[in-house]
This record gives sequence, C-alpha cells and structure tokens, in this order.
Amino acid sequence: MDDTNNLINFLMPSNDRPDSLYKQLSKSLNRAIQQGLLTPGDALMPERELASRLNMSRITVRKAIDQLVEIGLLTKRQGAGTIVAESVDLVLHKSLSSLNSFTADMKKRGLESYSRTILREEGKASSKEALILNLGEDDYVHRLNRVRYLVNEPLLYEIAVIPAAIISITSAIDDSLYELLESKNMNPVIAKQNIHAITADDNLADKLEVKPGSAVLFVERRGKDSNGRVVEYTQSYYRGDRYDYVVELG
Repeated sequence: MDDTNNLINFLMPSNDRPDSLYKQLSKSLNRAIQQGLLTPGDALMPERELASRLNMSRITVRKAIDQLVEIGLLTKRQGAGTIVAESVDLVLHKSLSSLNSFTADMKKRGLESYSRTILREEGKASSKEALILNLGEDDYVHRLNRVRYLVNEPLLYEIAVIPAAIISITSAIDDSLYELLESKNMNPVIAKQNIHAITADDNLADKLEVKPGSAVLFVERRGKDSNGRVVEYTQSYYRGDRYDYVVELG
C-alpha cells in the first residue's frame, strides 16, 4: 500500500506546470520507470482507478498511457492490463522538415531526456571550424560533446561547436543549446544538413552502447540565425536502430 501511495504522490499533476495533464502524467510515468518506482513487468493500476486517484479524466490517463505504449515503454496485454515493458523497442521517427533540438523534440513527444557531457571546452577554432563558422584564424569557439539519453538508453552522440562570441563561458551551455541561443535571439532558423550512413567504431560504439560495426546515422548541420550568421556547427551520430528519418513530399 505504501508503494502505491508513493507512486500516486509521484504521479500527481500540478496546476503550476505549463504542460497539459496528459503530458505531465506521461513525463511522470517516464520518470517513475527511469527511477525504478516502476520496474519491468510491473502492472499499472486500471485506468479508471488511476484517473480517480489522480483527479483526472479517464481519457487523459489513457492518452498519457497510449503515448508511452507507442514508444515501447509500456505494453498492453489482454487480461493483464498495462505492463511496464521488459525491454524498450524504441524507434523514433524524425521529420527532416523541422528544425529543432533533441531536447525540444523529446519535449514535443511528452518525453524527458537528459545528457552526459563528455567534453566542455573553449579553444581556438580549427581551420575547418573557422571555415564553416565564418570565423577568423584567431577566433575562439566553444565545444560541447554530449551523449543524449532517453529512458536510460543513449540515442545519439553529439558534437556541437559555436562561436565563443555568442556566449561568454562554456558552462553557460545547459541541457539545450538551442534554448540558450534563442534566449539571445540567435537561434537557428535555417540550416543545411548532410546525412549519411556509417558504422560505429569502437569509440562510438562505447558511447552509444552498441556493438562495433552497428549502423549509425551521421548528421552534419550548419545552422544560421535570422540575420544569416552561422551560429552552430553540429555533428550528430544517431543510433540506426532507434532513429528513422522521414521526408514529407508534395
């Protein structure tokens, strides 16, 4: 009973949060799984009971649960209700027609992500970085290398380089680089991306927690703000078994 009450308190929504109720519940269930309050094989209480305990409509609860079923965190079994998945068979479909960050993409899906920083430094721009970012040979850049996670699983390894003139110190870069750039009215509004398939070497495989030789989508992006200034150069390595790029035509 105590475990059930603790879970309900953890999932309880708040009117002070900007997210809709179903997104709050979806995120809270996601966190409960990440933090071990719900473990693989655990059954959720029936939707009607969960809705009553959380003071939500049953439709809201079902919408939150269905979102997590769609990405493989939860599964529905005939006669057993909704179960925490034993393993996550997650494939994210990402549109090439939208320009947003990993953090914003996950938030839009009602999911919470986090990052592990591998490198955070300021240094003189290399010849390649200076050429891509339209910098002088003596200009400095910030480099931020991170592994991006969802549900305790790495989805991509990201290497971001931005002109040091945009921000004063490297530590100013928090979880979302795009949110920082937007706060300075320098967020990318147009970008050129090159995408091709590669295989993971030992170093990349270790970061993405896959076997060496696994398929990886390599995305190289050069983003410009509304004034045409190049504000980012990013190289992203997406797990091929977790990402699927979609192009809409017509």
